[in-house]
Parts: sequence; C-alpha cells; structure tokens
Amino acid sequence: MIRTTFRLILAVLCLSFFVNSQTAIRATYSIPRAVGFESFSRRAFKQFYGPEEYRTVLVAGFYPIGWSRDGKFAYYTEPVDEACGCYFAELIIQDLKNDKILYNFKSDPNARVRKDGSPLPDDLRKLWRRNQRAFTAKLREYGIVQSARFSLLPAAFAAAGNRYTAKLTRVTEKGGDYDERTRKLSLDLISPTLGSKTLFTESFKSDDDYSEPLDAAVAGAFKSPFENRVAFVVIKVQRGWEGPPHVTDFQITGGDLTSGFRKTK
Repeated sequence: MIRTTFRLILAVLCLSFFVNSQTAIRATYSIPRAVGFESFSRRAFKQFYGPEEYRTVLVAGFYPIGWSRDGKFAYYTEPVDEACGCYFAELIIQDLKNDKILYNFKSDPNARVRKDGSPLPDDLRKLWRRNQRAFTAKLREYGIVQSARFSLLPAAFAAAGNRYTAKLTRVTEKGGDYDERTRKLSLDLISPTLGSKTLFTESFKSDDDYSEPLDAAVAGAFKSPFENRVAFVVIKVQRGWEGPPHVTDFQITGGDLTSGFRKTK
C-alpha cells in the first residue's frame, strides 16, 4: 500500500513538473512596466532646470524586464526624440558579470513611414506586439525570467547581510559651452565590512560636446531575485541637439555583492 502510494505521488510530481516546464517554454513575455526617473532627474540635475520652457531635461523611458539565474538582466528603453517625431526604442540583454551586451534590438523609425516620408505613429505597445515573437525567442534563449514588480534600491542600501554605497566620481576640467568638460567617470562600490571595488571607468578625450555627459548620477539599483547581484542605473545628462532642453540616457553596470572587494587600509 505504501509503495503504491509513493509511486502515485511520484507520478503526480513528474506530471506537474512536465506541465509546468511546458507552460514555461510556451510562455510569452508581457509588455514591461516603466520605472520613472523624472523626479530623480529634477533632484540630481537642478542646474539644468529653470523657469523658461526650454530649461528642462527630457528623461528617457526605462522598463526593466527580468533576470536570468546566472546574472543576465533584460530591459527596454525609450531614448528621447528631440525633433523628428519618431519613436525610438531598444531592448537590451546584458551580462552583468562583465557588462557585455548580449542582445541589442534598436527600432528603426525610417523603416515605417507614410507616403510622404513622415514616420508612422508608434509606441511601446505597438512595437512590442510586432516584435513579440523575436523578443520572446531572445529572452528565452538567455533564460530571462520576467518580474512583475521591480523595487529600485537607493545608491546606499543594505543587502546580503551587508551595507553598500555606490559612489560615482566625475572628473572635469574647465572649458566648453558649459564651463567644464567631463573627462572621466568611475563607479565604485563600497562596503564598510567587505571593502571597495571599481565597477567601471570611462574616459572622454574628445572635445565633442555631444559625446561628453554634462553630468551624471547613480539613480539606484535593481537586485536580482536569484543572486546577490545588482544592476546599477547611472543616468547621464547629454547636451541637447541645439542646447537645452538636454536629454538623459542610461548606463547599466553590474555589481556582485559578495566578491571582488579589497579591504581599505
């Protein structure tokens, strides 16, 4: 009797696993929800806002999608349209162990135009539906598990039994249209117990005002539900096409919360 009952339970578990795995394989990915950074931009970049209509910062859209169990992070962005009346979008899958971009879809507004050459109206919902099969294939390929909710941790946070602070350093020099040029950005992760480590360093050697961020700040971090790893969101303010209003873009970089730290003396 006991053996028969055990076999029955085992059969039910196997069937349940098979059904769940098949459901996961067939599952599609729903349209992601936005995490807004407008309020953060106003707090972090006050110098670019003013009473004039043009004195503002146009903030790009950011839509986190999900994580894989081995450190990959998928997200969707809406770069700012400054003048053409186009809808710009990117879907990115990034390996946060080394920050390598594994997949980068970019919309092409010029591929969908009216007879007069003007771009057809577009938005997230329309673009996602047109590309859902391709997006689903890539997200499955890299093992992305979509999350229904995302909580943005601040630049200073506690996780994995420790406290951490993400510190962005901007090195500047005098010159340019805005009194100073960005020559270097570096992001360090600091823990009172573990030490510190540098997550990325980026140098700007060109005198092209469009390539150098006017300012940058750490907006926060998303933590993986599978690992002690986070995705830091660095927001950069880039010079507008004709000056203000300026625009933002994102730089995502991974942070392992357990290894790679060096004790400070």
